[in-house]
Amino acid sequence: MSFVKKTPPPPECEEGDIFKAKLTEIKKVTSQLKDQEGNLREQLEIDFELVDNGYKGRTWMAYYEQPGDKSMLGKLALKLQQVTKHEINDIQVFLREFKTYGYIFVKVKGFREYEGETFPNFGIVADKLPGMQEKLAVSEKEKTRDMRPVLEPFKDAITLGFPLNQSDFNKSLMVDDRLTLFKQGFIEEKQGLYYFTDKARALFQG
Repeated sequence: MSFVKKTPPPPECEEGDIFKAKLTEIKKVTSQLKDQEGNLREQLEIDFELVDNGYKGRTWMAYYEQPGDKSMLGKLALKLQQVTKHEINDIQVFLREFKTYGYIFVKVKGFREYEGETFPNFGIVADKLPGMQEKLAVSEKEKTRDMRPVLEPFKDAITLGFPLNQSDFNKSLMVDDRLTLFKQGFIEEKQGLYYFTDKARALFQG
């Protein structure tokens, strides 16, 4: 059936194995778990794709506006700041830098059964990130990609300097395209709006 997409199988692995993965989506969600005050906990839901075989997975971590340095979010923010050399002074800056960086390590925490098959459960490795050189090597294909076809539907908005709101931005572009536009500097986020840069406008001049 042509509309049913075949997904890559999970990798052969054991508990504790670590894999490099590409971020495909990050969003804040409300968990069904409650904190000590009885409030539903907020989490970051993180979708990823293993670099080695394309297997897609999802994991979660607790969300805090001001994470402690012992929390997973806090450890990850400190490591990201160390690797990128960019100052991360609030949660929104962290999320933007994390999406732009684009790669993580995930660790097999256990396994689950579904429809007679065994699948690994992954968690983020919070105190380790793919190094910049390693990340750049993985992204070499993205660097040489022609982004004009991706931006063509937005030609009028680009030439007129109009931004996109978050809803239109997310609905109009695939996750990989959004990440690549950020990484290559064709778009930037300001106060919840997405602005096309001079680099994007240069594609449609002349």
